[in-house]
Amino acid sequence: MRAVKNLSLRQIYLYLVSFVALMILVAGLIQTVMAIADFFIPQAYYEPGPADIYSRYKAMGSATEIPEEVIRQQIQFEKEQAAKNILASRYSNLRRALAYVLVGLPVWLYHWKKIQYEATINT
Repeated sequence: MRAVKNLSLRQIYLYLVSFVALMILVAGLIQTVMAIADFFIPQAYYEPGPADIYSRYKAMGSATEIPEEVIRQQIQFEKEQAAKNILASRYSNLRRALAYVLVGLPVWLYHWKKIQYEATINT
């Protein structure tokens, strides 16, 4: 049976930071794959119908009849806004995921190389 090696406080720190950085890196890679997939997989979003638009105008206290063209324009506007919001959300998710990778990778590499270096010195 192999003897258990006593770890110094420094070694515990290096292993702990290396582990946390590796978990951040893995989470970032998973999120990156998911964010890229979002660009290729269509996403459903709410599209208002004429009744929705009509009821909103009535709720605001409009006593006049709402022209059908105004309702169509509002529906089109809301569809375009929803598409823009989805695209902005996809880019935001991708930026966040890449930030995890760009932070986690160098931190993990630095600490892991320190661990490897100290292991070669101590043997």
